[in-house]
Amino acid sequence: MKLVPGFLAVLTLSGVISLSAAAAERPITVQIDQQKLNLTTNAPVKDHDSILIPMRPIFEKLGLNLVWNAKTNTITAAKEGLTITLQLGSKKASVNGTVKQLATAPKMINNVTYVPLRFVSEATGNSVTWNAAANTVEIKSNQSSADTKGIAELFDKYVTYSNKGDSEGFISLIDPKSPLAAAGPQLKQQMSTFSTTTAIVQMDIIDVQAKEATVHTIETTDKVSGPFMLNSKSEYVYSLTRNADNSGWLISSIQIKGTQYILPDAMLKADITVPKADEDQIKAVLQANTDYTNKEDLDGMLSTIDETSPAYEQSKQIYKQIFQTYDLETKVESPKIISYSADEAAIYAVLTVKKLKGPQFNDYRSETVTTLKKSADGKWKLVQTYTLNAEALTK
Repeated sequence: MKLVPGFLAVLTLSGVISLSAAAAERPITVQIDQQKLNLTTNAPVKDHDSILIPMRPIFEKLGLNLVWNAKTNTITAAKEGLTITLQLGSKKASVNGTVKQLATAPKMINNVTYVPLRFVSEATGNSVTWNAAANTVEIKSNQSSADTKGIAELFDKYVTYSNKGDSEGFISLIDPKSPLAAAGPQLKQQMSTFSTTTAIVQMDIIDVQAKEATVHTIETTDKVSGPFMLNSKSEYVYSLTRNADNSGWLISSIQIKGTQYILPDAMLKADITVPKADEDQIKAVLQANTDYTNKEDLDGMLSTIDETSPAYEQSKQIYKQIFQTYDLETKVESPKIISYSADEAAIYAVLTVKKLKGPQFNDYRSETVTTLKKSADGKWKLVQTYTLNAEALTK
């Protein structure tokens, strides 16, 4: 079975044993009612899953008067009927005297005081959405609170049904007209096979119309029990539609914008008992895949991959192009089997990739986990490779 982060992703994510690359992010911009906020040289910054923004431009744009107490490092912003108080380094703030918990504390960056954008915007009665495609925070004052509440309730149920393994409840959140509805049997099988914990660490409503909405989320999925599965942190964009009686929202489609796979330390450090013959063959097939790749032997490389894997055809096309463009040298370091059963296994390894000939290419080292399965004739084959992280190599 192909393992994926989040249950809905069974229809949208396919794996490939291939080289990885990361795209550079554009600077974050902020719009208030479709007007770009002028931040001069002090751009917003990401702090974990929060966005921080220079305090003075945002408070003044939202119509608040600002008072800074240097002795206590306290920020007070006020207008008629509203007083907001924050303190540098503190995750507690107050709105009209009511204490609120912050995800990220205000902080000083290059002698400029930064405050959490979402808290400030929502405390002033505005809605905040994240436009992932434009890398833009959009602040709007005209969204219906009922719409926002209904979307939040949908994703509360999404998390609850995921964590309970309630496949019927989960399917009830999907628009019956959506192609995702056909995933019912796959979802039921995955939920019966794996026990996972899902959490939404960030949710941004990008747009709300009369019948449709777009929502961006960052979610974590951690395995509790079941066969081998990596933990993950993923970024999604959901399209929502109104349900039949217009009383709530349903999921109609999902895009996976990116996934970070996470190998728990306990799994990497665990001692796995593997029969010597299988251990030797598992490590040998991983090395053979690398050797054939270095020789640019496409048929040999494909012979090490399970023919039923989604990675098979994709790897065939990708590596055919790589072999025509580059001469690369790949080395396998520190292979360690981290999961094993009679017919399935997973192996951790560090891969170093260097260019020998070809156009511009950034040499890199990456930590990977590759899953394998044993075929009917007793041979181990590679199924899918997950990149945990990668770093550029200095010349």
